[in-house]
Amino acid sequence: ERSAPCSHSDSAVGNAARVQAGTRVIVTGCDQPLGAATVDRLRFAGAQAVALDVAGGERAGDSAAVNEAVAQLGGLDVLVISGWHPPALQPASFEDIDDATFASMWEGGMQGMLWSLQAAIPHLRTSHGAAIVVLPTTGMTGGAFYATAATAFEGQRILMKAAARQLGPEGIRVNAVAVDGALVLADPEAADVHYLAPDVTGEQGVGDVADMVEFLASPAGRHLHGQTLTIDGGRWLAP
Repeated sequence: ERSAPCSHSDSAVGNAARVQAGTRVIVTGCDQPLGAATVDRLRFAGAQAVALDVAGGERAGDSAAVNEAVAQLGGLDVLVISGWHPPALQPASFEDIDDATFASMWEGGMQGMLWSLQAAIPHLRTSHGAAIVVLPTTGMTGGAFYATAATAFEGQRILMKAAARQLGPEGIRVNAVAVDGALVLADPEAADVHYLAPDVTGEQGVGDVADMVEFLASPAGRHLHGQTLTIDGGRWLAP
């Protein structure tokens, strides 16, 4: 007898990769293009999304902003951390980096992520939710004239992995989406990054990043944890 052909439901596959209607989401960095596009995408898909601007650099204020958004939503299922202090996106010569600049660009970016995630943990623990960190690949590749920014971006990625180690057993998924620096940096040419391979998929845009965030927030992303998903068309072939 001939075996029956394999079959699947296209609609079931597609629905699994969509955020569920009513999912309660906070997106930081919405005063910048990536964050704004992410909020638009999630709302279009039916999620309840509250948009927060780039963190203000103060623990009490950042934590209060998250808690107020949670109160508005009636709980929290997903926290998306994106957006950066504008000075971190400007090129600077390595030898000209002073202590104050380093502290504001590196420690400030790390602290903003830490404070937002810490405020969200009790709520994500209740919902068995997810945290998603969006950052440039500049942290993995390095970048001429972007030494401090690259240090901050990679620090955030390592912080994500450390958080994943602790929070995973509590039912909280934590992942990162790494995007082409050209979508973020004020002068990507100054970074002088020479990639290992060409982009085989075509130029990425903020909408592509938003789609990946939605995937991680959807049932289809439920088995991904502690991972960095790189959205650059295969140019940075690294784990």
